[in-house]
Amino acid sequence: MTYVASLAAAAAAAARIRHLSKSLSSSSSQSSEASEILLNAATSFSPSFSLNTNDTDDNHRVLSPILPPKRIFLLRHGQAVHNPRAELAREAGCSFEEFLRLMQEDDAFDADLTTLGEEQAKAAGSKTFVREALQSVEMIVSSPLSRAIRTADLVHGFHENCKTGPKRVAIEHLREINGKLLNAKRRPRSELETIFPHWNFSRLPSLDESWTEELEPHHECSERGYQGLLWVTQQQEKNVLLVSHGGLLKFVMNDHPRVVLVDGRKPTQKNKRRCVSERFGNCELRSFIISVWTDKMNGDGEIHKTVNGENCLEQNLPIITLEEIPINDVVG
Repeated sequence: MTYVASLAAAAAAAARIRHLSKSLSSSSSQSSEASEILLNAATSFSPSFSLNTNDTDDNHRVLSPILPPKRIFLLRHGQAVHNPRAELAREAGCSFEEFLRLMQEDDAFDADLTTLGEEQAKAAGSKTFVREALQSVEMIVSSPLSRAIRTADLVHGFHENCKTGPKRVAIEHLREINGKLLNAKRRPRSELETIFPHWNFSRLPSLDESWTEELEPHHECSERGYQGLLWVTQQQEKNVLLVSHGGLLKFVMNDHPRVVLVDGRKPTQKNKRRCVSERFGNCELRSFIISVWTDKMNGDGEIHKTVNGENCLEQNLPIITLEEIPINDVVG
């Protein structure tokens, strides 16, 4: 498999940053627009290329890969106790305020999966094409909230007597938009270690120090998710399963100005392709090639650990491309 689509996506990102200096559009037209740029930009198989940054001068913006591409699977947790009414209302087109109100009414501390949520995860894990795709996974990275960890264990089965299998790591970056709601508040690390002894929680503070009575701003949630993706790209594992939440996945994939989505799937007569930017459903699994690029004209390619989302363009953060591919694609 080639990564021309990811190269073209990086070019598209640089072009938009040059002209707009703001976040990529989160509208459904993003996919088709990226496809147009992809056709124009994918003129070379070179691992780096130049993009003219100004039609009136000879300056060039050179995009080069920082790290080798990886295969990642993104999975949203199964239905949790605060989801049923709020998700139905969202699908019917309710406002964010109404969505939030319904979740508050059905709120619960570190909300567990519902019976349906557990059934969703078991059903997903029992599908042959999912089992075969996830056989290559070397590491599972999850939000530290219980519903995400439980979903990971049900989809990619864990057995107490099994000593092998991918390592399982929880990181704060992947937790849901934080604050205000009790379902976004996590358990102390010691309690998580007791409930899920086969998981590594060493990267978490002992207590939940980040939850507050105020809802986390969307751009901060987006930036946190972006930093989580960067962390994953720096690990040695080449095939990774990430388990997270609907809100965080939406904000990082659609709203972060240094994250670009590309549709690498081919349309079929049987199935109309879902838009790559569409919000994840409960227990929905998608597959991506993730690549990280540096803009040599504007930065040194260093991965900055903490930057406010509003200022990340000035900080020259790397560009992340997420090229969606079919779950059962063989990558090599």
